[in-house]
Amino acid sequence: YPAAPFLLVSKTLDLVCASLQCQNWRAHVPVFSKQLSYKVGSLNDVIPTMMTFTEFLNGRPLSLNLVKEFAFETPSTSLSALTTRDAMLVLFLLVLCIRAIKSVLLPFFSSLGRRAGRATHGAEWEAHNEIRIVKFGEYVFRLLFHFGISAAGIVAFWNAPWWKPGGTPVLWKGLPFHPVSVQMTWYYLVQSAYNLDALYSLLELSLSFQWKFLAEQKFPMAWSKTVRGDFREMCIHHVVTNLLVIGSSHFRLTRIGSMVFLVHDISDVPVDLSKLANFLKWKRATTICFAIMCLSWFVLRLGIFPFVIYKSVLYESYLILEDGRVDPLLYLLYRHFFYYLVGQIILLHVCWFGMFLKMGYLLLKKGEAHDLSEHKSGESQDLHQKYGHGSSCSSNGFANGTSNGTNGASMNGHATSNGNTANGKNKSH
Repeated sequence: YPAAPFLLVSKTLDLVCASLQCQNWRAHVPVFSKQLSYKVGSLNDVIPTMMTFTEFLNGRPLSLNLVKEFAFETPSTSLSALTTRDAMLVLFLLVLCIRAIKSVLLPFFSSLGRRAGRATHGAEWEAHNEIRIVKFGEYVFRLLFHFGISAAGIVAFWNAPWWKPGGTPVLWKGLPFHPVSVQMTWYYLVQSAYNLDALYSLLELSLSFQWKFLAEQKFPMAWSKTVRGDFREMCIHHVVTNLLVIGSSHFRLTRIGSMVFLVHDISDVPVDLSKLANFLKWKRATTICFAIMCLSWFVLRLGIFPFVIYKSVLYESYLILEDGRVDPLLYLLYRHFFYYLVGQIILLHVCWFGMFLKMGYLLLKKGEAHDLSEHKSGESQDLHQKYGHGSSCSSNGFANGTSNGTNGASMNGHATSNGNTANGKNKSH
C-alpha cells in the first residue's frame, strides 16, 4: 500500500473531482500514478450509524419518560457520537450548565480562600492578594470536578477488560462496531463539555476586543491583562485535547479515550491540591502535595500513558483489520491523525514534568515554593507582596516588560480564572 500522504492526496482529489465531474483524473496524472491509483473508501461505509432520538420515538408522542429512556437507559444512541446533532445539542447545554454552576460556586469558593488566607496570614495578606484569592476559587472547582469525574470513571470502568494486564487488544478488536454503554456515553459528554469550557475560558481570559484598534485600522484583538504566561502551550493543549475527544468519539474509539481521560483526571487531583496549598503559602502542605503530584504524574502520565496506552495505539491498532470489515486504506490514512495528536500530548507532559523538577529543586535547596507554571520567573516569597505586577506580552510571545498586566498558566492545560504575578522585584517573564 502507498504511504499515508499519497492516500491523503488521492482521497482529496477524489472528493474535489467528484463535484467537478472529472472522476478520471488519474488518467491525466502519470507522475506517481501507482501511488495515486488506490481509491480510499468512505468512512460512512464503515462506521455504523447510531439510533437518533427521532428514530427512537418512531412516531410516539414526546414525553419526559421517553427522553429519560433514550438518554439514560438506551446504549449506542446518537448521543454516543459527539459529531451527531443530538450529541451536539446536549453538549451545548452541558457547557451552559458548567458555566452557570461556575458563576455560582466560584465566588463562594473564593470566599473560603479569603477566610483561610486571612486566618493564616492576617488582613494585610488579604488586601494584597485579591487575584490569588479568585484563583483559589477556580482551583477548588477544578479539584472537585477532577475528584468527582475520577471516582465516576473508576466505578464505571473498574471491571473493564481493557484495564486488565494484557487487555489492551480489546480496545481494537471489533472496531468500529463496539457497543457504547450509557455510562460511556455520558462520561464522554461531560468530559467533552468540560474541555470545551476550558478552551473557551482560556481565550476569554487571554484575549480582549479593543474598539480603538478598529478606529486605528488595526486588528481588534489584543492580549488581556490576565493572559497566561504559557498561552501558546495551553492553547495547543486545549485544541489537541478537543480534537482527540471529538475524533475518538466519531471513530468509536471511546474505550481508549476513556483510558486517556482517567489517567489525566486522577493525576490532576494532586496538581489542584498543590496549587491550592501554594496559593495560601502553606509550605508543609505544598511540599506533601507536590511530592504526591510528581509521583502520580510520573507513574500515570509518563508511565501508563506512553508505555501502555500510546504503545497500544502504535502497535496494536492494526487489530482493527482482523475481521476484514474495515478497509485497510482507511486505517492507513487516518491512523496518523491519532499518532500525531497523542504524541503531542505526551511531549507536553514531558515539558511540564521538567518544570516540576525545577520547582522541586527550588523547594528542597532554597525552601521556596515557586509555581513556575503560574509564574514564569518565580514568585515572591513575601506574603504581603502585592499580587499583580507581571510582564507584558508581545504579538510574538511574551516579551520583557514591567507593565501591571497579569499572566497565568495551568500545570496541566486547563483554564484558570486569572493571571500571574512577578517575583516581587518586577522581573520580566
